[in-house]
Amino acid sequence: MKKRILALILATAIAAAMTACGNSSEPSGTSQEPEQTEESEPSGREITVWVEKIFSDDANAAIEARLKQYGTENNVTVHVELIGATDIMTKLNATIEAGQNVPDIISSSTTKVLNYYPNIPCLDVSDLVAEINAERPYLPSALEGTQIDGVHYYVPYDSSSCMMFVRKDKLEEAGITQMPATWEEVFEAAKAISDPENDFYGLGMGCGENDDDDENTLRQYFWNEGGYLLDADGNITVDNDVIKKCVTNWADLYKNGVIPPDATTWDAGGNNGSYLAGRTGIVFNAPTLYNAMRNDEQYEELLANTAILAPPAGADNNVYMSFPVGFSIMNTCQDVQLASDVIKYLVEKEWYDEYLGAIAPIYAPMFQDAESNPVWTDDAVNAEVLKYVQSATGYYGYPVATISGRSFAAKHYFTFPVGKMYNQVATGSASVEDAVKKIVSDLEDFKDQVGE
Repeated sequence: MKKRILALILATAIAAAMTACGNSSEPSGTSQEPEQTEESEPSGREITVWVEKIFSDDANAAIEARLKQYGTENNVTVHVELIGATDIMTKLNATIEAGQNVPDIISSSTTKVLNYYPNIPCLDVSDLVAEINAERPYLPSALEGTQIDGVHYYVPYDSSSCMMFVRKDKLEEAGITQMPATWEEVFEAAKAISDPENDFYGLGMGCGENDDDDENTLRQYFWNEGGYLLDADGNITVDNDVIKKCVTNWADLYKNGVIPPDATTWDAGGNNGSYLAGRTGIVFNAPTLYNAMRNDEQYEELLANTAILAPPAGADNNVYMSFPVGFSIMNTCQDVQLASDVIKYLVEKEWYDEYLGAIAPIYAPMFQDAESNPVWTDDAVNAEVLKYVQSATGYYGYPVATISGRSFAAKHYFTFPVGKMYNQVATGSASVEDAVKKIVSDLEDFKDQVGE
């Protein structure tokens, strides 16, 4: 059904574009300029949009067609380029440095913006966000989670998530009748279902050198318990009892065979790979893991035995890591009003709802009316994903509030410091005290390097 909806979205947009453009053979990722007729003189207005590709070719084609449809309807030349996630920033940096061919609109995120600080090349679009919000209110988490020091540098569009996948059959075998709702319950359930002698482990939560998935989850765990790397002013606060307790708890689980022995060497594919292989009972992953199971017959039984839930709460809160994406207007844009109109066209309710519904639950909507949309309320998995987004206000460095502090935290994230801290204790290469001292030292050195 979802594929049919997406096909209809795409067909409608392409049909509208082809009515004015003719049947072009240009490859995807290039713009099609409207055929000029006596009735439609060229306006001279044009805009360039760079869209970061997502997992679905159909979805990429649909949003490209939507942008071209805007050009057809408004007599504007729209140049659209679809760019892979690993290439878009490199290409953007090159255009900015050269001072030419910079796009007007780009796919954006908080981390992308912060990595340019203090020379952010994106406009303050707070007024545009406020205008959209007045017409169609955002979820509070969407507004809060996309502001940087009170400013919006991109228009929130949709959000990914990191869900909890649970082998409900294993819990039932262990006599556990309720899904774990707190971190303590997760760990107790993981202990109960572990069977390391038969290569089955209750918790697939790793700490490899480049394991960004679990870096996020490990941070979220100690946030929920009330422990933080930094405070709101950006001071380093990692040397605290809560974080030490969290690291010790996880290391004990690892040493006692509740976590796979190879988890300390995982990359981002480690946890979902272990789950698909039937080696782990509880993992935290994006809904792409759900797609992997539902789109492959070999995982039919595994999916039937899987509960997909929002992550657990801690003793202090249930703040989840936020993964919002949206659209920024570059500060070199010569027609900001046109760029604003294009973005508003992309959030038009009917098209937006169909587009997000067709790719659910991989990306979730960011507007309050999703809470009454059957797509997001009647499907159990989609409902849990929406629940996640409603609580997703965490970010790298949370709860630091200053833009300089957030920039420092975002840049430091890519050294994967939290995973390294857990790894050192789990593998016995450092005590908890020494691992904490090391991360404090590394944070201080990094602050000096970036001039924060």
